[in-house]
Parts: sequence; C-alpha cells; structure tokens
Amino acid sequence: MDEALYDLNAAWADSIVNRLLAHDVRDVCIAPGSRSAPLALAAGRMSKAEPRLRIHTHFDERGLAFYALGLSRQTGRPCAVITTSGTAVPNLYPALTEARHSYLPLIALTADRPPELLNCGANQAIDQVELFAPQARASLNLPPPDDRLGPLWLARRIDSALERARDPADGGPVHINVQFREPLYGGGEAIDEHAWQQQLPSPAPRPAAAPHQDPQVEIRPPLLFVAGSLDDEQAQAVLNCAERASIPILADISSQLRLLEHPCVIGGSELLLATTCGREALNAAHQIWQFGGRLTGKRIAQWLTYTNAEHYLVSPRNDYLDPAWRAKPIQADIVSFCASIEPPEQPPIANLDKAIGQVRGITLPRLSKADKAPREGSAEISTEGDHESGFDELVASHIIATELPKKMALFPGNSLAIRLFDLLATPRHGNPCITQRGASGIDGLIATAAGHAARHPAGVTLVIGDLSALHDLNSLALAAAAEHPLAIVVLNNDGGGIFDMLPARGQGESHKQLFRMPHGFSFEHAAAQFRLPYHLCADANRLRQAYRKACQTPGATVIEVACPPQQGCDRLGELMRSLEAAPEC
Repeated sequence: MDEALYDLNAAWADSIVNRLLAHDVRDVCIAPGSRSAPLALAAGRMSKAEPRLRIHTHFDERGLAFYALGLSRQTGRPCAVITTSGTAVPNLYPALTEARHSYLPLIALTADRPPELLNCGANQAIDQVELFAPQARASLNLPPPDDRLGPLWLARRIDSALERARDPADGGPVHINVQFREPLYGGGEAIDEHAWQQQLPSPAPRPAAAPHQDPQVEIRPPLLFVAGSLDDEQAQAVLNCAERASIPILADISSQLRLLEHPCVIGGSELLLATTCGREALNAAHQIWQFGGRLTGKRIAQWLTYTNAEHYLVSPRNDYLDPAWRAKPIQADIVSFCASIEPPEQPPIANLDKAIGQVRGITLPRLSKADKAPREGSAEISTEGDHESGFDELVASHIIATELPKKMALFPGNSLAIRLFDLLATPRHGNPCITQRGASGIDGLIATAAGHAARHPAGVTLVIGDLSALHDLNSLALAAAAEHPLAIVVLNNDGGGIFDMLPARGQGESHKQLFRMPHGFSFEHAAAQFRLPYHLCADANRLRQAYRKACQTPGATVIEVACPPQQGCDRLGELMRSLEAAPEC
C-alpha cells in the first residue's frame, strides 16, 4: 500500500475489518458514502489480500441490509453492512429488527461524524449512538482514531461486541458506530503499516456450544414431536430421534422437514387439526416435545394451548418462545439434546393414518382439478372473482411445491404465501426452506432472497404477494446481479389478499380502502427496468412452463401470477369448511 495513504484512519479501519475476518465474516456489504470511505477502502484492500472475503454493493441501505440478512441465513456466518452517516443508518433498522428476532449475526458498521460536528448544524450528522439499542445485542461507539489507543485496545473492544453476535443462547445483530475525522481518503499523518499490523491479536475463539440442560422429565408415550423453526442440523437431529422410536412429527414450514417425504413427518398440521378425526388422533398424545419456536399456523398454536398433553419446548435460546405461556421450557442445544434422550419405541397413534388419508382425500382433488387445462382469453388481472377458472394462489403454490427442483431453496414470503405452503405443500425432496418469521414483516423479501441465492448454487424460489414485491422493488437490482437461479414468483391478487381472511373483510368499503388497498399495478415494466426476464401467467400450464424455465436459467426471473382478487381466500375457506365437515374416525 502507498505509505502516503496509510494514515491513522486507514490503520483504524483495517483493524476493524481484520477483526470481522477473525470472527468468521466472509461477506461485507457496502452502500455508497464518503464518511464511510476508510471502512469501504479497508474492506476492498482486505478482499484483495484475502480471497475468502467477498464484497457486495447496493445503492439502498435498506435493501442492502436485507441482502446481508439473506447471506447470513444461508451461510450461518456473521455478515457486515457498511454505511455512511446520517439517514443512511436508520435505513438498517428493519433488517436488524428481523435479525434480532431470528437470532442472526448481522453487523451494522456505521460511519459517523466526530463529536465536534454533532448538534451544531453540520451536514449529514444525527445522533447515531445506540440507535439500534432495542434490537442490537451489543452496541459499541468508537471514538475518532487516536494514536494513544493502539491496535490491541481497538481489537479487544470490537471482539467483545462481536462475540455477542454468535452467542448460542442470545445471538443476534451488533452495532459498531465509528467516528472519523477528515481526511477520509488518505493523506493524514502517515504511520508504520507493518508495525501496526504486527500488534493485531490472533483470530478470535469460536463461540461455545449452547448449554445442555438435563430435563429430568419422565418420558411418557405416546409422544408427539412438533418441529418449529430449525436449521438443517437441528432438523436432522429431531428426525433421527423420531426415527429411533417411530414418533410422528408435526412439521412447520420453517422446520426444514415440511417438504420431506418421510414416514415420521406429517405436513399440513393445520388441515389435520381442522378435522374431528385429526384432533381426536393427536389428542391421544401424553407428551408433546416442541423443538424451536415460531409456528406459522393458528390452529396448531391454539391446539397446543388447550391440549391436555404435557408440552415441553426445547430451544438453545434465552427467550421464552411460547406465546400461550404454557410450554415448559428446556434450554438446551437441540442436536445434543436429541442425541441424549432415548424414548421407547411406540406403536402408531390410533387413527392418525386414517385422519391423514382423510385430509389428503379432500385437499388433493381440489388442488388438482384446476391444474388440468389453461384458461383461455386475456391474461390481464381480473377485478372480480373467477371461480370457473379455479386458478389462483392455492393452485399456484401447489404447482411450485410439486415442481420445485431438488436442492433448490424455497422462500415463501410472509402474509398469504407462507400460510399456503405450510398448509398445502406436497412433501418430496426435503428442500431447504427459508422463512423470515422473526418479526414477520413483508419488507426486504426480494433482497433477502437475492442474498441467500448468492451463496446457494442450487438457487432460490421466492414466492411473495404483490404488496411485498411493491415494497421492495429497488431490490430487483440485487436480484439482477444473481449468478444462480432466482425465481421471483409474485402472486398478484391486487392488494393485501391476507385481509380477505381476516375480520377486516366484514368492514364494508373500509375493507378495500383501509386494509386491502387495491393498486391495479402489474410487474412487467418493473422487470424491464432491471432487465429481468418476465412471464405473466394466468393458468396452470403457463405457470408450470415459465417456472421450469426460470429454475433452469442462471440469474433472476420475474413470474407474475394473475390471481382473481378474493377467489383464493374464498376457496381456502371452502376447503377448510369441507375438512371441518369430514366424518369422525
């Protein structure tokens, strides 16, 4: 490096990036800005010297933070986001909120003005100290670079903050705020680069394993497992334990088991609990062992509240994860816990297979009926219900679940899409499933999918509603940079279709004006703006063809599914009423 450019700002920034690398950061996301120049340049230097470190850039801090969130979800590693000062910083707040509630190690590395430029009318200067305090697991405010504070002091301060990001019991986002004085691009008082680097400490230690708590609970069959939000390793441990004793698993869409065809795995628990036969069968369980929290369906949450079975919830987290405040918590590493317990082999739960067959006999014919022939005529989005065509969000979700290529990740977006896949997805290959259920917002879903796809060569299928897509349109720029297949399927029912399933629908004209908010937009020109391939699908055959092509094409594709407003929710209501009317066992 040019000695004239290696001043105290550069040394300070290099030390910070060095500690990121020591804490297993392999992706740094950078938004444009001048106050953050020392950090951006340091990351650029490190990426050239260290091939493991990748740089990602985007013009919008909000989308960039969700992109980093997607990277962290896929890799399991911390990911850093570098921003300049001012309003650039609070744009990270939504992604950090999701990271907090999903226990993801997202690192906000924000540049700031020095103290003399705060509260005096200076440009782009706001109070950034502990701005994310309610969400961040740790907040560190660093003073401007000072030669009296050497590399060891700086490294130890950063280490103490970054260690919180990957705490097995309480990990999550970390905020490091760094004040810089000018000059920001080099030219300050030169220092000895070699001497400075020599003082940096060795790599940071790996985080310790989560605690293991002996439950001291007498296991009383018949048992039932409930799989909540799990990672791949946890899901496999739960499945292995269930296999040893033939224990059924009610698998949430976020469990990494819902899409797996396996004798122990029961998908669509919401449908099962809608039938009298299903409830009677599940009520035979004496104990319920839930692994992980964040269940998608309302029926299973209600059933867990009122069942007479003992309910235990196993999680490595400090947080209590049962909204009903009924489950007995066991704080433990799920993998170790499942390996340590030895439930006895149990006979099949009476009538459970019969109840599962009953559900399939009602749901599959209804989904398949509309999956036969294309609807003729215009592909424009209808403004009235079209029950004759039968093509809607339910059928589209069914097609995608059955056509999903092996190893491709499925990302059902929040609101209606995730509920449909949790209810109706046909299990097959056990594809990885990305969910953003920490805070369950509809923002940043395109950016998150693009971040995940960047590190997942098998590609990602994102299925979202039209409002979610409109909310994150400029993240199509991130999608456009994808190297692996990224199918962005937009279920366009002209507004917030989820409100058709809620009491808001009974509010007359206020239902549309205040809740559903129809917009009349399509996404063809948005795709063109970012030079993305685009398909408009208004029937099953067109969707199947477009989706297969997108899954085989490197890069992103936008597939717009024209769904008649309200039809999908109406048909889902009809389906649930048919299940409720099904005969007893």
